[in-house]
Amino acid sequence: MNKLARYIIIAVVAAFIAFAAWFFSNILAYVIISVVLSILGKPLVRALGRVRIGQYRFPRTLAAAIALLGMWGVLIACFYFLLPAVVNLLNHLSNININQALSDVGQWLDTAQEWLVRHVPGIDASFSLRDTLAGELTSLFSKTAVLTMFGSVTNTLIGFIVGAFVVSFITFFFLREEDLFMQGVLLLFPARHEANATAALTAVNRLLSRYFIGLAIDMCCMMTLVTNGLVLVAGLPFEVAIVLGALAGILNVIPYIGAIVSALTGIVIGLLMSLEGAVPSDVVPMIVKMASVYIGAQALDAAVLQPFIYSKSVRTHPLEIFLVILIAGSIGGIVGMLVAIPAYTVLRVFAKQFFNQFKLVQRLTKTI
Repeated sequence: MNKLARYIIIAVVAAFIAFAAWFFSNILAYVIISVVLSILGKPLVRALGRVRIGQYRFPRTLAAAIALLGMWGVLIACFYFLLPAVVNLLNHLSNININQALSDVGQWLDTAQEWLVRHVPGIDASFSLRDTLAGELTSLFSKTAVLTMFGSVTNTLIGFIVGAFVVSFITFFFLREEDLFMQGVLLLFPARHEANATAALTAVNRLLSRYFIGLAIDMCCMMTLVTNGLVLVAGLPFEVAIVLGALAGILNVIPYIGAIVSALTGIVIGLLMSLEGAVPSDVVPMIVKMASVYIGAQALDAAVLQPFIYSKSVRTHPLEIFLVILIAGSIGGIVGMLVAIPAYTVLRVFAKQFFNQFKLVQRLTKTI
């Protein structure tokens, strides 16, 4: 078989796999989530597997069940502690008189409006910055918006329960049988390529294990830093700070962009609470304090945590990671940015195993 025919067959098979992944996207999502959870839980399973009680080794089935229950316990505990604080914060924000709050910073808004009218094309004297902000913030934090959000959450509760059961079932077997997922993937490769595929999957498992475990640690660290900073520096109530800290930790999963979104959201909420009098601080000091907390936490994260997670853990240059995230974001939005680094890691490893004869592949994969 000549090279052209071989490449055509490879392209057809790849197109078929892509179509199958799209057609069964829900099932594929369950499997991917289960793989990630099994990667997080396997260190505990291995640690329990080394425990001996007399002559008996700790059963792997029991170790897998304990790891799965532990992950569910952490998730349930987070919901148990955070959900009441989230509900209270949303209720408080929905009761704020936005127009009255903005009137306290009317001079600042008038100055900003004059600058916009003079320097931004298309904005004339009829434009009202105060009315625009009031309308947007009112629609965002209104009781109707809050009820709509909770209504949509309620409508998806059954789907979540079904998905949780499916993911738990798959995760349990991935935890109990070390190479179950790898053996399933190897079925897609011809026998002559099985050695290369096994080496690639082993490397992917090693790199992604470090990445996801580091990512979980990074989320916890950012949540702790932002929460403590907002309480100790900005003077926010703990029940508000813990919600904004959790938001910062979760959004920090989205590299670079998530930190900006969480900081802007937190500052807007802190500003509204300051204007409403819920926080004993003037507007400008409140903005400065909250901005310093977010900037300080992000600087520490960027200097210490993210270089290890996004560079050393997947052995990729930070600029390369940044460009990959931008491309993935332009293609798939937020979801694309979330899966950009793991997907790129998988592509690099398999490219090194199967297409290392190309100079570009050699350059991109030399650090693996």
